[in-house]
Amino acid sequence: MHIKYRILVVAGVLSIICSCESVKPYQRSYLNDSSMQMGLTKGGAVENYAQTIREGASGGGGKSSGGCGCN
Repeated sequence: MHIKYRILVVAGVLSIICSCESVKPYQRSYLNDSSMQMGLTKGGAVENYAQTIREGASGGGGKSSGGCGCN
């Protein structure tokens, strides 16, 4: 059992190490694209707004009405 666990851990560590890659200077401009930025997109903002209105359990969305959808 310990051998299987060690093999699994070694395989996991090797897969993480092999997936790391340095970014070349000419590739760094792609990291500033709007599609690479974290956060909500326009569609995600609309979906977040609708879910905030629909669910009373999600807090901090800007609406103080109930979860019934009647605004």
